[in-house]
Amino acid sequence: MSPAICNIVNLEPSRTRVRRASEAASVLEPRVRDWLETQSVIVEDWLNQLVAHNGDARLIGLLSQHAAFLRDTLEEG
Repeated sequence: MSPAICNIVNLEPSRTRVRRASEAASVLEPRVRDWLETQSVIVEDWLNQLVAHNGDARLIGLLSQHAAFLRDTLEEG
C-alpha cells in the first residue's frame, strides 16, 4: 500500500504488512477493486443528482473530492 494512502486512511504501519495466509492479497485485491468501482458509481450518481437539483455546494465539493479519490485509486491499479 502506498504511503500516501496509509496517511489518508490513517493506518498504522504494522497493519499494512500483516496479511492472513488464507486471505492473500492476490485474492482480496480484485474484490476490493470491485467494491471501489461500485462505490465510485454510487458517488457519481449522488453527485449528478445533487448538481441537477442545485444541492448544497459544500456537499457537492466533498463528493467531487471523494469521486476524484476513487477514480485515482482505481487508475493506480
